[in-house]
Order: sequence, then C-alpha cells, then structure tokens
Amino acid sequence: MKTGQFPKEIRQGSVSVIIYKTPSKGYVNYTLAYYQDGQRKREYSADYPAILKRAEEVLDDLNDGKPTVEGVLKAAERTEFVRAKDVLQSRNISLPLDAVARHYAEAVRLLGSDLVIEAAREYAKRHPQTRPQKSVADVVDEFIEAKRAKGVSRRYMEDLVYRLGRFKDSIRTNIGQVDADEIRMFLGGLTKADGAKVSARSHNNFRLALVTLFEFAKKRRYLPADWSEFGGVEMMKDNGGAIEIFTPEEMRRLLQRAPAELVPFLSLGGFAGLRGAEIERLDWKDVRFETGFVVVEARKAKTASRRQVQMSVNLRAWLQPYASESGKVLPHNDDKLYKRLRELSATAKVPWKNNALRHSYISYRVAESGDVNRTALEAGNSPAMIFSNYRELVTPQEARKWFSVMPPQ
Repeated sequence: MKTGQFPKEIRQGSVSVIIYKTPSKGYVNYTLAYYQDGQRKREYSADYPAILKRAEEVLDDLNDGKPTVEGVLKAAERTEFVRAKDVLQSRNISLPLDAVARHYAEAVRLLGSDLVIEAAREYAKRHPQTRPQKSVADVVDEFIEAKRAKGVSRRYMEDLVYRLGRFKDSIRTNIGQVDADEIRMFLGGLTKADGAKVSARSHNNFRLALVTLFEFAKKRRYLPADWSEFGGVEMMKDNGGAIEIFTPEEMRRLLQRAPAELVPFLSLGGFAGLRGAEIERLDWKDVRFETGFVVVEARKAKTASRRQVQMSVNLRAWLQPYASESGKVLPHNDDKLYKRLRELSATAKVPWKNNALRHSYISYRVAESGDVNRTALEAGNSPAMIFSNYRELVTPQEARKWFSVMPPQ
C-alpha cells in the first residue's frame, strides 16, 4: 500500500486527523494525532494499514461524539487481537485469549525458551491419540502367549502365569490408567495362602514380573515410550530367609500322594538336587542306571558346566518304574506344573516350601557325606555357598532317613 506524503491529513465531515511518519531507532513508525474535547491525543503503530484503519475509527467516533478511549487498545493492538482470535477460531480452540497467553507463557518458562511447538511435536509422537485401548487382562494374556511362542522354560511360564494372573484379577482397568499408587497397593496387599504377608523376595519377584509386563506394553505401543511409573515403586530390602527343607516324613507323603507324572520330578529334585529347569530339560538317556549317575550336560545346566550326581538307592527305586531308554523325563510342556505341585502339597497336607526339594537334597547330602566340596560339585554350587548355608542344618541320622524314603511295597 502506498503511504503518500506526510504529514497526511484525513478529513471526514467537520473533523480531521493527521498521520505523521515518525522513524524511531532506525525503524519506521507512524503517529496518529487528533483533537478531542480541546486536548491533543496521539496513538502509535509501526503498521501503516493498521494506523490508517485506526484513523477511520477515530473519525467515526469523533463525528458520532463518542470518546476514542485512548490507551485501551491501540490500532496495532486491535489488529493483533483480531488476528489472534482468527487463529484460535480456525483451530477450533474455545479458550479465552488471555488463557492462551498464560498457557504459552508458562510453557516458555518451563522449557527455558520458545520451544513450545518442538516440545508439542515430541509429545504427540510419544502420546498418539490413536493409541489402542487395552485392558490389563488383555495385555497379560497377549504377553503370556508371546512368551510361550518364544519357548521359554516351563518354570518361567508357570511363574508368569501365577504372578501376572493375580495382577490381572486384581486390576480391572485399562493398562494406560495404571499408575504407581495402584501398583504399590497391589504389591502391598499380597498375601500367602495362610493370610500372612509375602516375603520381601516374593514381593520383588512380583514387581519384576510387572516391570517385564509393562515394558512389553510399551513395545506394543499400548503405553507411551516415556511411561515410568515404576520409578515410584520401590523394591523391598531382601535380607534373605531361612533355608526351608522337607522332613523325610513330608517327602514320603508327597511321593505317595503324587500322580505318576510328578514322581520323577519330585525324586530328581529331592534325591539328586536337580533344579526345576534342569529336570525339564533332562532326557531319560541322561539317567544312567548302568553307571549309577544322573548326568546334567552343560547345555542343560544353569551353570553351563557338565556335572554328574551319584544315584542313591531310593532314587533308583522311585525312577525305575517310569524310566525309558530315551525321551523327556517330563514329556509334556505343562505350564501348570508348579500349580499342580501346590495342589499336591494341599492333598498331602504338606506345606509347599520354595525350592525346598533342592535345599533338602543339599542339606541331607552334606550331612550324610560330610564332604562339602563333593556336594558342591553334585549340586552345581560353590563350596562356600554350601558351607555357609547348608552345613549343620540336619544330622547324619536324619540324612539316613531321607535317603531311606522308599516306594511302598
């Protein structure tokens, strides 16, 4: 727009205003001057079309005898106001203009500079509005199936099914709505069958299972990548607990009440000290009756080192009715193995004790042989661990009873 010569007088009826070109600090600026009630008034703007429009408004007000309300909203400010309102309307934003200004100012303060748009883009990338709405139960089931498809060990599957099953039965909501408070309440309310609080180790194992579940949910984009509620869920201090073992009479009741498919598992755990995962990988050709040893190959051992365990007389007796030349000792990949063991403990009226089969073997074997180093080799543990945790837990007389638990005639 051509600005013409200055000063520029604009007349309307009996009144007039004058626009001056008034450069300031090297920048173009304009001044609108007029008289009202005998007083000279001025308004300023760097925008010539805006000052020209304001001049027309002032002329209209002067002709109508209205006050021009100097200082309330200058010409440039009126233009900014209209433009801002147009932007909000085009974006379907119904907030008042002052609220928008407050939000923007607070965002700049938090970011330290004008990075509002960049931060909003990053947030939108991490929190898409099209994120699938998944319930906790659906995500748990999907996670379990994904782990099963990977072929993880039966023991691990059983542990996940048990721990996450309790979680999904307790938390019936969308996984995106679960927060640190809800997780803490769940963990804090965990109890054993007798109503007592779970141990610190069990609490931490539940927490670990949940961490794995929520990491899975993040990878599947059911949660934003920066979801971090577990930062507010602390682990419990685990000082360890007493080593729990079965008595010879408890072992006898378990074996006598056990269904046939559980007898090899109980026998190899209690009378050879094999870990649950090692028994699951064991083949009947590794149970060598002709030499009197159970061989745990390196690829099947937790410590990745080959070892062999001498078979006791009662171990032979319990295994022989079920033995084959080859094939898995546990032929079925049963995710419910440990659930069935707990059911057996209820039937036999023997409280189930965590890892007690292996603990029992090591304790009785040390007492029977008096040889910590030999027991360490057979169990796949360090002599220091055996010496500090298992020595003198039972007497030699009790050990003889343990390895005399035989099948009924």
